[in-house]
Parts: sequence; C-alpha cells; structure tokens
Amino acid sequence: MFSVSLDLPEFEVVKQVFLEDCSLLHVEKNTTEERCSYCGFFSSHVHDWRTRKVRDLSVLGKPLFLFVRVYRYRCHNCNEVFSQTFESISPNKHQTNRYREYLYEMCIGSTIQEVSRKEKIPYTTVERIFYSVAKEKEKEHLETLESVLENNELILILDEIAVRKGHRYETVLMDTQSGSVLGMEHQRSYRSTQILLAKKILSDKCVHTVVMDMWDPFHKAVKSIFPEACIVIDKYHVVQKVTHALDQVRKKTPGLKKGRFKLLKGSEKLTANEKQQLDEMLKEHSELSYAYFLKELFREIYQVNDYDTADSLLEEWIQLAWSSPFPSFHQVAKTIENWKAQILQYFLTPFTNGRIEGTNHKIKNIKRRAFGFRNLERFRLRVFLECTGKTYKNQVA
Repeated sequence: MFSVSLDLPEFEVVKQVFLEDCSLLHVEKNTTEERCSYCGFFSSHVHDWRTRKVRDLSVLGKPLFLFVRVYRYRCHNCNEVFSQTFESISPNKHQTNRYREYLYEMCIGSTIQEVSRKEKIPYTTVERIFYSVAKEKEKEHLETLESVLENNELILILDEIAVRKGHRYETVLMDTQSGSVLGMEHQRSYRSTQILLAKKILSDKCVHTVVMDMWDPFHKAVKSIFPEACIVIDKYHVVQKVTHALDQVRKKTPGLKKGRFKLLKGSEKLTANEKQQLDEMLKEHSELSYAYFLKELFREIYQVNDYDTADSLLEEWIQLAWSSPFPSFHQVAKTIENWKAQILQYFLTPFTNGRIEGTNHKIKNIKRRAFGFRNLERFRLRVFLECTGKTYKNQVA
C-alpha cells in the first residue's frame, strides 16, 4: 500500500487517508512529556487534547493536510495547564513552516494571484503568508548585508525609476560591490535623497564614491551626508545628453524623418550598408554632418585613460560645441561646464551605473507583474528581496 514519508522527525504518523482530491495524515508528537512554559519543569500528565488541521507540502500533486493531535499538560510543579509546541509548526498557524516557506519562494518571481490559483488557496491567505515570511527574510538579508558592508569602502549608485511615468518616481540606492539594493525612497527630491543616504545600514560606513546622473538634488544630498565622498557622473547619462542634442538637430533638419537610429548609433556598431547610407545622408546635410562629428568626438573622449588628456579634450569639445550654430549643443556645453569636475572624476574612479540599469529592469518587471503597487512599502520590500540577490550571500559564505 502507498505510504507518505512525512520527513518531519518530531511527528509519528498514526493514520493515513487518501482521498481523490487530497491526502490526510493523522499525526502526533513522538515525545510523551513537555517542558512547562511557565516554570520550565517537564510534565507528562495529560490534561486534555484537541485536533489541529494544518496544510503541508503537496504529495503527488495533491494537497496534504496534517491532523495534529495537540496535547495539553498539567504541570506538577506549578499546577498550570500548557500546550505542546512544535518545531515545524508555529503557534496559531494553519500551515507548516516549510509550506509557508514554499509559498514565499513561489511568490518570488511570480504573483500572489498566480500562486493562489496553483495552490488553490485564497488570495488573502497567500498574501498574508508571503508578507509575514518576507518581513523575517528582510531582517535576515539586512543582517547578512551588514556583515558584507562592514570595513569596506563603499561605492554607491543613485538613480531613479518611474513608478508612474511622468508622475511618480522612486530614488534607488545600490551598492556596486555587493550588488544589493540598499533602499528606495519616494520622489527624487533633496530631502528624500537625504533620508535614503542617512539609512542606519550606512551610518558608520566609509562611502568612497557615489555614481549618479546630473541631478542637482542628488549632488547636494550626497555632499550633505557624505562630504568626503567622490561624485562620479555616469558616462552613459552624459553621452545620452550629447546624443539627444544631435537628435534635436536632426528634427529641425527638413526631410530627415528617417535615419534616426543610424545617426544616433555608435559608428563602430554600424554595418557596411548603414555606413554607406549615413555617409550619403551627411553629404546631403552639411549642418547635420557637423553635429554628428561633435557627437562622435565626444564619445571618443571616454576612450582615453588619462585624466589630463580627458580634461584637455573635454575643454576643446566644449569650445567646439559653443562655436557651433546649434542651440541644443550650446545647452549641453553649459551643462557639461557646470558638471565638469564630476564628469572628469570618472577618469580617476571609472565607475558607471550600468549595474543598476539591470536592477531597474528587474524593478520594472516586479511592477509589471503586479500591475502596479498601491502600497509603496510592499513594493520596496519586494524590490529589496528580489533584487538583493546571491552576490552578497556568496561573499559572506
């Protein structure tokens, strides 16, 4: 006859019942005495008992329910009545600990609704279990993260993600070495960034470098919390500004609705056919040709490895941009002049926010799966648990 291996050492199976849609196991604890929760003495005097129904991991695709006989004992020492406790079932819970853990793991990378459907459990039950276990996991993650960050010079990344495009933003803080999201804060203002940087986990840490885009509130907040930290402007954001300036010139050039991607694409990435088409386009539009030259020249600056050379080339580029007839390049030149020191810092500490862009993609997937979050705290918890991955755990191990 088929028998279920329960794999819970504290229980012995008294009876097994196999129904069409589920399996039932009647179990009881395999010890005959219990420690009194009041005075600590052991007692074996049974006062009464009751049956507790608990959901466990499915067997052969069918739900498994445990009918646990729970004894109450009377203590000979203090005369108080107390109940049995179990390692595998928490007090007042209707699921085994391992089944709760299983539901949590199922929800990571999926949705509560999907897990509810698969496990045939009410949505609210799965939701309650997930966020209950998630809070415990958050504490574990923070403790592990604390030990990873200890005694390290931190390199942080600040970036923002649109929770609701054009209306609501979240500022994301990430540690590059551990690959972990340290926190998120509502909006991208000076005050919210200060709150994010002043988190307890960073309170006694040495922050060496902060990588960010050219957003002034970020800069002011970093300087107020970590005045000694180096600020590096992410090179991809700077190149994006220059590329956008070229696109503005293209839009104002008559008869150039097509060819945008060939124009904005890096010259080294163009195919032979695309290069030919681009050359023809630039010959036909001389003004656009100069704007394209400025874009490619700026990209070449980031190919050098020497700070002084980069400084000289950047200054030369700024003068060329100012002397051009394009207002969009004048605006970029002004922006680069304002942030020149932080842009050049890249050539001393060559860090980018490339790592957080991948994390931002994960964050967007989390938001998309849930069709958005009304509760931002739950959204942040999800991000912390799903985006603070194996990297920092491996460093501890």
